[in-house]
Amino acid sequence: MKILGFRSDPSTPRYAIVDGSTTALALLNADAESRLRFPADCNSEAAQVTWLYREFERIFHIHPDIGRVIIKKGEFTQGDNNAKRVASYQEAALLLYCGLHNKPVVAKIYASLGTRSAQVKDHAIARVGQTTRYWDGKMADAIIAAWWGATNP
Repeated sequence: MKILGFRSDPSTPRYAIVDGSTTALALLNADAESRLRFPADCNSEAAQVTWLYREFERIFHIHPDIGRVIIKKGEFTQGDNNAKRVASYQEAALLLYCGLHNKPVVAKIYASLGTRSAQVKDHAIARVGQTTRYWDGKMADAIIAAWWGATNP
């Protein structure tokens, strides 16, 4: 079964697709698309959420055998700002897609994923792997989310 891990970001959300059907988990998009960059004319929150929803439709069309979705939620604090709100709208777009298409979805934070922000890159590499381009902590979050989904049925 394929698992989609998702990490929101105000400018470039990230996603990982992990094949969990074998004992050695494989990051299927290690050398392919892993970030969703908004078009230049997509500058309102409504336009971005609509565009992102359509990207989810495209991803699920390419990978119809995705059986589970794990979202790495933002860690909310007292000093939350508009960027975190925008990120939560992105998570809501994926929740809506999954709800309308009967895809199981779970939202997790670092503590429930067995990692921390400072360790997530190392943990992602050790457990599944990393992308060859645009490697960062947000991508590691998406990979760890997908890893969790593959190892916790």
